[in-house]
Amino acid sequence: MFRKRVVEKALTELSQRTMVKPESVRSVACLIDLNILAGMDLDRHIYELFHIQKNRISKIYYAPKSSKDLRLYRPQFNNRHLHWDGTLLHPLKKKVLSKKYDLLFNFFWKDNLVLQSISSQIKAGFRVGYVTADHRLNDLMLGEENKTAEQFFNTFNTFFSKINTDE
Repeated sequence: MFRKRVVEKALTELSQRTMVKPESVRSVACLIDLNILAGMDLDRHIYELFHIQKNRISKIYYAPKSSKDLRLYRPQFNNRHLHWDGTLLHPLKKKVLSKKYDLLFNFFWKDNLVLQSISSQIKAGFRVGYVTADHRLNDLMLGEENKTAEQFFNTFNTFFSKINTDE
């Protein structure tokens, strides 16, 4: 119960921020639910869109519980990393959440407290995700029909290029 209130407060604060579409994308973070996107070659698609190197792309993974099959995906958060008081407990938390990104991709369809907490704490100027997730997490929301990487990034590029950066 207390965890939920802390995450809700973070989401409310996130919804009050100003969206910033970057003039050029130099750093990207991807929050990936391994249940839906394991094995997707995100680096190639992001490189084709923005021509940034692999070391400028950070991937943060989520699986409901840790598994030996998923050991290759690091840093990986799971349900045990959200403490009862709403704080994230993970050895790489500071490294992951201290960086600023131009763009954040939220690759998850369903909300849960861990994904919402991680996403709300990532410092990103512009956020993209699925319409089925909490609307406060994303500036641009794509439909669930964009399941493959090609569909997702084609749809994203169509809409992202049309967003006006002038105030």
